[in-house]
Amino acid sequence: MSSTKFKQLSPAEFFYNNRSMAGFDNPTRAVYTVMRELIENSLDACDAHGIKPLIFVSLKRVAADELEVLIADNGVGVPSRYIADAFGRVFFGSKYTIRQSRGTFGLGGKMAILYGQLTTGEPVNVATSIGSDIHLVKLSIDIKLNQPIVHQKKIIHNPNSYRGTTISLKFKGDYVSARNRVIRYLRMTRIALPYASIIFFDPENQVFLAPALTESMPKPPAESKPHPYGVDIIKVREMVDSSKREVTLLKFLQKFSRIGVTTASRFVAWLGLDPNRPVKKLSDDEIKKIVEGFKSFTFLPPDGSSLSPLGEQTIRTGLTSEYNPEFISVTTRPPSAYEGFSFIVEAALAYGGGINSQNSSNEVRLLRFANKIPLIYDSSNDVAMKVIEEDIDWTNYGLDPKVDPLLIFIHIAASKVPFKTAGKEYVADRDEVRREIRLALRKCARDLKTYLSKKKREQSFHMRNEKLLGYLNLINKYSSALSGRAPLEGRQLGLLIKGAKWDDAKEEI
Repeated sequence: MSSTKFKQLSPAEFFYNNRSMAGFDNPTRAVYTVMRELIENSLDACDAHGIKPLIFVSLKRVAADELEVLIADNGVGVPSRYIADAFGRVFFGSKYTIRQSRGTFGLGGKMAILYGQLTTGEPVNVATSIGSDIHLVKLSIDIKLNQPIVHQKKIIHNPNSYRGTTISLKFKGDYVSARNRVIRYLRMTRIALPYASIIFFDPENQVFLAPALTESMPKPPAESKPHPYGVDIIKVREMVDSSKREVTLLKFLQKFSRIGVTTASRFVAWLGLDPNRPVKKLSDDEIKKIVEGFKSFTFLPPDGSSLSPLGEQTIRTGLTSEYNPEFISVTTRPPSAYEGFSFIVEAALAYGGGINSQNSSNEVRLLRFANKIPLIYDSSNDVAMKVIEEDIDWTNYGLDPKVDPLLIFIHIAASKVPFKTAGKEYVADRDEVRREIRLALRKCARDLKTYLSKKKREQSFHMRNEKLLGYLNLINKYSSALSGRAPLEGRQLGLLIKGAKWDDAKEEI
């Protein structure tokens, strides 16, 4: 044992050494991941506060294998006292609350900064304002201590009350190989967020311009209380310790989502505890009893107040702008929950129009989103693909997703998305999530089946009328020759084909 060495890693050092976990495993994927993480931070700074996003992105080549990215937004900005820690300390941020956001741990932007620092040795430049002065900060991350190193600070006057954040950093990456992924990510973002304006200048002097298509925005998510199904002994003990001395057990239980006075009284009686007992005086055994009771007692599921689903009109607008399909069915499931975390599944099926009927890849066309994040990689492992391939018999609806001009859209809005990896590339196969996706897709498939059946009947009716018109033209020709009268006009024949009563048709004739 004397030869065994022990070492403590800071959070920054751990993620620095394991950057491949977050999608920085090669120069191609690093380009996509850096841009995605920084863009998502900008979108969150707008969406979470009801601001229509205006995002400017510039990526330019500064050396053979070195790029510089600059991203500017019109979000709320970062208060000056938080700037250094917000960009230079891992596990520090504004996302450690129970509400929907694109990031869960506040890691993505820090990982992009760490990756740039690792590959180029250059610090990150930040300019931000909450509407007052503009603060310019150049900083890097002390990996050993997990704290920011501020190299330069400057404050400039802000006469126009500019509000937002601009971040620029240098990193090594291969844009040529990543180009298709980056453009696909931006196009999918446009589909999910037609209310956002995005401008992207790439290193090859190409411009991606996506102006806003609608003024309508989804409601911002609200912060939620913890749900009793989603807490453990440590969390409850932490809440007890932070409570005031005079808080009773009955009052304490009302700090949880979906627990009011009546439910709290019933729960305390069910446990056999004193509702007026000061929560600070609870023993460890009593806290354990409460937590175990949370798992067994029947509470209402979490509500959807902490969520911000896209909404039917937003999804329709996005899909129409990109594909202009002949038919779209959209459905939003009611809020559900897993492990005490609320989530909502939105699904859409788009058919025909700009969706090419020649599917040369013979693969399911699936657009996946989680908390408005486009998911590009690992679709085969995603719970949505498992539902499509294993849970739904598409022949019941007269469809084949691998052959028909069919596009499947899935969005999961959740206070905690069950991502399988830190890179946020696919959603884990959770029974609760799988069930909601299955029900949503079946609803859309029924709508599409009804539409296609009606379309088929109309086509059959049209073909029947065409044949009847051919026969009537022949009869009209020969009967007029026999009677010596002029043949009927095409309009008059049409009245007969449409099933008009003879008396009405005779008057028209």
